[in-house]
Amino acid sequence: MKCQKHLFNLDDNVHYLNCAYKAPLLKSSETAAINALIKDRNPFKLTPDDFFNDVHNVKSLFGNLINCHKDNIALIPSSSYGFSTALNNIKAKVGGNAITIKDEFPGSYFSLKKWCENNHNELRIISPSINSYKLGANWNTEILKNINENTSIVLISSIHWMNGTKFNLTEIGEKCKKYGAIFIVDGTQSVGAMKMDVKKYNIDALICASYKWLFGPYSMGLAYFSDKFQNGSPIEESWMNRSNAKDFSSLTNYDSNYQKKSNRYDVGEKSNFLLIPILLNGIKQVNSWTVNEIQNYCKGLAKPIIEELSKFNVKFEDEEYLSPHLFTLNLPGNIDSKSLKKELEKQNIYISLRGDFLRLSFNVFNNENDVNKLISVIKKQLQINNN
Repeated sequence: MKCQKHLFNLDDNVHYLNCAYKAPLLKSSETAAINALIKDRNPFKLTPDDFFNDVHNVKSLFGNLINCHKDNIALIPSSSYGFSTALNNIKAKVGGNAITIKDEFPGSYFSLKKWCENNHNELRIISPSINSYKLGANWNTEILKNINENTSIVLISSIHWMNGTKFNLTEIGEKCKKYGAIFIVDGTQSVGAMKMDVKKYNIDALICASYKWLFGPYSMGLAYFSDKFQNGSPIEESWMNRSNAKDFSSLTNYDSNYQKKSNRYDVGEKSNFLLIPILLNGIKQVNSWTVNEIQNYCKGLAKPIIEELSKFNVKFEDEEYLSPHLFTLNLPGNIDSKSLKKELEKQNIYISLRGDFLRLSFNVFNNENDVNKLISVIKKQLQINNN
């Protein structure tokens, strides 16, 4: 794959290495949004099918990315909405526990904490048992050690949102299945940039915000719910989620039946006529590029950074547990991360500071020039601090 920066309106002088913060808007999505605004001038042109067709298309395309049928997918307004939907439909084991990881994203942490309080289960937060920049192997071992017959839920991100550490979803999913624990995964920082397979990993619920690696809009996301949830209770009772919703003339013939499977969990007003076109276009584009090509492209960008900065005592996670589209620079102790971030911004290089980590996150709009500029500025600062 070649650089796809021409599909975006990014300034040539800006080096945006921060897709994990928010993806830039595709030119085609900008056009789709403008067309949607223009279409909204004349609502008499809207048909009942317009309330449903693009939503179904979004679900089908998302299903392609995670290996599931569209009827197992729900439209959600946020990841926290998705976590609450899943957790509201999980029965706790008596005297059981629920597992998450250290420094998990607040939305999932607080959702699980509240569930544990309401269901008298212990919340277990799993940390690595070593103090090292190479956490992946040890952290995965600690997670697996803690899953047992008393575990009600395991809720983790597919990769850690702060540092990109990969979690072994295959082994964790297998152990959850063995002990009857519900496996919930936050895929926000990986789906669209890394391969995801809900069946292979035995995932029961996969929750994704769309505005990062799916090139969607803020305030729209997607959730997969396995068939374990097909008879559950949604957060809200939207008229659009009833089996007779497409027949506008008979909506007051109140039908208590929901649409198939996870469609019952769709957020109200899911047809959002201004945002759905952006989401649909973004997921179409990711499917067109393919996740494998995106991942390989990001590997090519990450390689020279790791090779060059390692010479200056910058440390990186082992390759097996490093996500090439999102990883951190473990800087020498004499380097102040906040000061370095400010220096990078002076040079129009934009990354994130998460905790003490300088987080880099690439996508197909980045190129060798971005990488070389980053390496040059960081090497200069490292040399200054070593003198």
